[in-house]
Amino acid sequence: MPPPAYTLRPATEDDYDWLWALKQRTMRVYVEQTWGHWDDGVQDIYFRQGFFPEKLAIVVVGGRDAGLFEVERSVQEIYLRRIEIAPEFQRRGLGTALITALAAEARARRVPLRLQVLKVNPARRLYERLGLQIVGETRTHAQMQLNGRT
Repeated sequence: MPPPAYTLRPATEDDYDWLWALKQRTMRVYVEQTWGHWDDGVQDIYFRQGFFPEKLAIVVVGGRDAGLFEVERSVQEIYLRRIEIAPEFQRRGLGTALITALAAEARARRVPLRLQVLKVNPARRLYERLGLQIVGETRTHAQMQLNGRT
C-alpha cells in the first residue's frame, strides 16, 4: 500500500499545545526506558526552550496534523533534528516517505543526511532499512548517517 499523501506546513505559536502533546505521545516511553522516568516539569522546560516554530514543519495528512518534521540544511549536510509521527499515523509509510524524500535531496545535493536517535527507539530500525548507518554512539543515542555522495 502506498504511503498517505502528505503536505508540510510551517508551524506557528498556536501549534505549541499540539506539539507538546505529540512529544508526550511519541517520546515518553523512550525517555522512560532511557532515563528511568518522565518528569512533566523537566520535559516541559526542555520543550519550551527548544520551541522555535520558525524551524518546524507540521506534517499534514488528509487535512489533519499528523506529525512534526524538523530539518536543518547547511552547505555541508542535511540534519534531521526531529521527526515525530502521531501514533494513529504510524506504520502507514509516512515516516518512510518523509525520510526517503530527505535522502533523495541529500543525494541530489551530494551531502550526507545525518540524525541522532535514542538507542531504545525502534525508529532506528527504519533508519537502518533506509540505508543510514551508525557512525557514532553515546550512552543514550546512536548517530546515523547516509552518505549523499553515492
